[in-house]
Amino acid sequence: MGLLQTVSVADLAIETVARDARVSKATIYRWWDSKGALVIDAFMESHFSNTPMPTAVDPRTAIKRHLTSLAQYFSGRAGKLVVQILCEGHDNDALLAEFNERFAKNRRRLVQETFERGQQEGLFRRGIDAAWAVEMLYSPIYRRLIFGQPLDAEFIELLCGSVDSMFSTDVKSKTSRQKSKA
Repeated sequence: MGLLQTVSVADLAIETVARDARVSKATIYRWWDSKGALVIDAFMESHFSNTPMPTAVDPRTAIKRHLTSLAQYFSGRAGKLVVQILCEGHDNDALLAEFNERFAKNRRRLVQETFERGQQEGLFRRGIDAAWAVEMLYSPIYRRLIFGQPLDAEFIELLCGSVDSMFSTDVKSKTSRQKSKA
C-alpha cells in the first residue's frame, strides 16, 4: 500500500510498481494479472490486519469492535482507496466483480457468521435476516465514505448503538438508553 499512499488508483502504473519494488513488469504480471488485482491484494492485506473480527469476546462485542476498527481505519487513506476502487469499478466491471468477490462478500460473510452466532447465543433477535443486518451495519460506513462525511467518534457511537437498538434481545438496556436520551 506504500505507493497507494501518494498515488491514486487511476494514476498507478505497473511500471511504477515494478520500479518501486525493483523488479521487472513481467514479475509483477506473473503475480497479478491486472493493476486492479494488485490494488485489491494490497488493500486486503492491510485491511484484514487493521479491522479484525475479535473471537475472544461475545458476538455483539466482536461486531461493535469490528465496526469501530473499520470506521477508524476508513477514516484515513484506506477509506479514500476504497472509494477509488469503487469509482474505478464503475468503468471496469471486472475490477468491481473482483473486489466484490474477493473482498466484500468474504468480509460480509465473516460478519454474518458472527451475527448468526449471536442469534444462536440469544444476543440478537432470531427473526432478523443476518445478511440484511450486516448490510444495514455496513451501508452507513460506505455511504459516508462516498459522500466525504466523517467517520468520527460520534458516528461510531451511533453505529455501535444501533447494534443494540436494532438487533439486541436485551430489551432492558435498550429501554434505559432510550429513557436517558429523553
